[in-house]
Amino acid sequence: MNDAYPTVEGLREAGRRLAATLRGVPEGSREPRFPGGTFPADYVELLSRTGPGTLAGVLRLLTPGDGDGHLPPHEDALLWGVFAGGETCWWLPFGDDPGRWLVALNGHGHQQLNLTTTEFLDEWLDGRLDLPVLSLPPVPRERTFTPPGHPVTAPPAGETARDSLAQLRTIVGPGTPATFDWEAAERRLGVPGLPSDYKRLYEEYGGHGHWIVFNGIFIETPQGIAAEHPDQADILRDDLDVLPSAAPGRRYTLHPEPGGLLYCGSTEGRDTLFWDTHDADPDRWPVVNAGYGEAQKFGPLVELLVAELTGVGLGMTNSSLGDPYGSAWPFYGPRLRRT
Repeated sequence: MNDAYPTVEGLREAGRRLAATLRGVPEGSREPRFPGGTFPADYVELLSRTGPGTLAGVLRLLTPGDGDGHLPPHEDALLWGVFAGGETCWWLPFGDDPGRWLVALNGHGHQQLNLTTTEFLDEWLDGRLDLPVLSLPPVPRERTFTPPGHPVTAPPAGETARDSLAQLRTIVGPGTPATFDWEAAERRLGVPGLPSDYKRLYEEYGGHGHWIVFNGIFIETPQGIAAEHPDQADILRDDLDVLPSAAPGRRYTLHPEPGGLLYCGSTEGRDTLFWDTHDADPDRWPVVNAGYGEAQKFGPLVELLVAELTGVGLGMTNSSLGDPYGSAWPFYGPRLRRT
């Protein structure tokens, strides 16, 4: 996969290629009336051949400037697409080169993708992007195009399991893989198992040999849990009585007591994260934020990370969109390009 920024001619060719894959495009080229200014060349080329209309029965492609009334996810965002479920597609016009603008999505939270518009559309149509902000599952879609004024045939709803780690990958990109002796880690902790999403997370992102860190959220290493838990448990012990109840008739306890809280991470804001190990199945352990004498519960762990990084979690970190070159928190998305 090429990680260099595309040229203008490369973008135009990508727009022509995508248009050629669509069924239902009217004969003859159209010249949409773009507002003053410059826009990504691949999208301009795509709409010059299709005109505005609906893609795959669910995504309405707009002439930039249409669709007033949608709340932008960033003050500079420019709208270019609206899904049938109300989710919206935007550009983040950071810098003078539209070929480097990020794609932003707004729906169940928000995220930005360092993909060109046609890269995003191609990968979404192929079912290769499990995007957490979209209600639509990641399945291959018919490459149909419906011009305005024609009836749109929506595809069957379909059901597919969503993968929280695949969703995380669309936010932060791929990681550095590693291998771990999970049985040894579980023996040290005295637990029958650790959550499979935590294992997958560290197998994909744990290759640097230290904490996994996303926007000031620190997920403890497999070896670090056993070392850090006693100290974190001692700090929390005095606050157990003031924490809200875990469930009707059940108070929180601390590991190694049966079903006790087991430390798994922290944040720059002094939140402390524990698994509630009450369930016999580690994959059903929710994460409890026990910082500040509260007990916010969310889970499993990777689902919490996805929610935090898209702005719909517990509010432990800044999830704002922004220029990754000029701000501390925003992520590029699934691809890091060479400058």
